[in-house]
Amino acid sequence: MGNDLPLSAQQANTLRSLALSIGRIDNLRTAEAGQALRSRMTTLIPLECPTDKKSGHESQRQDHQSRQTTTEEESLDPEAHTIKNSLEREILLQCNCSEALIEFAVSRSSEADECISNYLIEQGFLDASVFYWGVSGRLSIRYASDGSLSAIAPIAKTLKPFETEGILFVPALDLNRKVVFAAAPLGHQLEAFERALGYFDEAASKIVVVTPEYQKALTVTTASSNALAQDNLTLSAVHRFLPSQRKLLTISPIVFIAALSFSFNAVIWSLFILLTLSLGTIGLLRLASFFTYSDRLDVAVPELENWPHYTVLVPLYKESAICRQLVEALDALDYPKEALDIIFLVEQDDELTQGNLRRLLKKSMRMIILPPGKPQTKPRALSVGLAATKGDFVTVFDAEDRPEPQQLKKAICRFALEGHDVACLQAALSIDHAEENWLVRQFAFEYAALFDVFLPFLSRKNLLLPLGGTSNHFRVDALRKVGGWDPFNVTEDADLAVRFARHGFKTRTLNSSTYEEAPLTLNAWLHQRTRWHKGWIQTLAVHLRNPALTFRQLGVTNFALLLITFLGGMLCLWAAPLTALMLGKVSLDVYRTGWQALDAFSIYAMFCFLFGLGGTVVTVLQGSAKRGFHPRLWEVASIPLYWVLGCIASYKALFEFMIKPHYWRKTEHGIVRHRGNVKPENKPVVSGH
Repeated sequence: MGNDLPLSAQQANTLRSLALSIGRIDNLRTAEAGQALRSRMTTLIPLECPTDKKSGHESQRQDHQSRQTTTEEESLDPEAHTIKNSLEREILLQCNCSEALIEFAVSRSSEADECISNYLIEQGFLDASVFYWGVSGRLSIRYASDGSLSAIAPIAKTLKPFETEGILFVPALDLNRKVVFAAAPLGHQLEAFERALGYFDEAASKIVVVTPEYQKALTVTTASSNALAQDNLTLSAVHRFLPSQRKLLTISPIVFIAALSFSFNAVIWSLFILLTLSLGTIGLLRLASFFTYSDRLDVAVPELENWPHYTVLVPLYKESAICRQLVEALDALDYPKEALDIIFLVEQDDELTQGNLRRLLKKSMRMIILPPGKPQTKPRALSVGLAATKGDFVTVFDAEDRPEPQQLKKAICRFALEGHDVACLQAALSIDHAEENWLVRQFAFEYAALFDVFLPFLSRKNLLLPLGGTSNHFRVDALRKVGGWDPFNVTEDADLAVRFARHGFKTRTLNSSTYEEAPLTLNAWLHQRTRWHKGWIQTLAVHLRNPALTFRQLGVTNFALLLITFLGGMLCLWAAPLTALMLGKVSLDVYRTGWQALDAFSIYAMFCFLFGLGGTVVTVLQGSAKRGFHPRLWEVASIPLYWVLGCIASYKALFEFMIKPHYWRKTEHGIVRHRGNVKPENKPVVSGH
């Protein structure tokens, strides 16, 4: 790891440990949660450090003796509790809590819980925001309401959470984009908090008070958003290029121009050969997937009393129109509710979606609200969801998804049959309104060819398998081992697939379908495809930072497939106008002078193009036959026109990659009027797999 990392490896591991610990203490009371937070921060540098080890140990010994003495005094004197929490009582009285209510809270609180306000907040007698607003007024510091602070990503190494007087301070940005430190002292810590403020002097203006829940959200989001970049910067898309890549890109144009001046024809021919070879190889792979097509069913789903705990992550942003359909689709999952944890991840500023969801949530469903922050992407939300994930399995669904009811059980059965090195299963995605228009039809054909024919072929051959953005089923331990999702990569699925392969994990397809909504308009389609292609460029930039290492980790076949799928695919799209011109020129020459106009290279290029087109056509026909789409002749003939649209999106993606690489182009959902029903699943038969 280089010196330009935002935080040290130790700090990154501490933040990740903190995030995971918070995810596991969701059901604990605030006092216990605070204690768990503090116990996880022991490796962070505190604000006040002892001058030497001896004085540090002496201080700890005296502090322990002081606490012991205080405990003994409290046990002898019942009034000690009242005196100790005098500041908490004062603020509670300012919050219109009566003496009788306070005494009631003291009598009902457990011996281990010294916090009176915590009991009142938990029991609904007091609002947390009111109490902490009172704390800010009494101590003359700022109060930051929920949603007014943003998590920081990427975070500078000088900004780190710290603990003093047993109180955690978390860095964040206020509405003026100024750095502040958010604290959420519990009621019995207020005297210590007041002492701590004296340590800051002028810097006390940077301290703000927040509710414990909001501090927890800020901490988890900050840790999750920075974890991958802090663990291994070379695997994160937080930067477009590393310094070594920028140097290479600087001299590349000079080398290219020099090569052109030295041998123009050789360079041009080399580029043509590279392009035609990429297109032809992709076509051959698709032809191979067509000729080896298999639609064998998986093993039967058994009847079990106890199923493993399964977490479903659903990132949402401005999806209020589709909330009811989404909740109904997920509620229809055939999985025990007590073993299911469906987490909706909603952005802080999306109040409409939050409101709609709250009215619809059912058993096994909960909502996590993400604090504002950059980048505002789907993988950022998923990273926070991973920190809150319980159990051994997790999957991702999008807002418009309607999975087959038994998909989770099928995934469990498939994982049980495979080795532990199989980290991910990709379910098939299918468009359920394919009769809408030409663009939707082409999108549906593309999905059918990819998810029903090509990806199962890669799975059977144990090759690098690019993931779809939804209906991925993961082993949680493997997902955490590779670093989870990269919040800065806008096609987190493609990046994650390569990282799995680099770490020696395998990905398989799952014989179950999730029905999706395709973009209806050209503008919406271009926005979505631009984001996909930009993510491919990001993925290439990340995994080619050290080509030799990537080659050793992936092996010859998968490294070649990485170059062909991502680099070759993008080159073919960028070169589409040139390809069209060359085909036009060759066709015109043949028309004028006959077949003798074709030279050896023209024949080679024509065959590569036909292989590419033929491979696409046969997989489209095979996948469409399975889905019952029945492509018409003119629709098949217009596939190259669909490629032209992809070419436009690829140039937009390249431009966007240079100016705003982390910008997430939102795809609008819930505008399709009539979507088909989820088709009943075929009853699987026991096979010898």
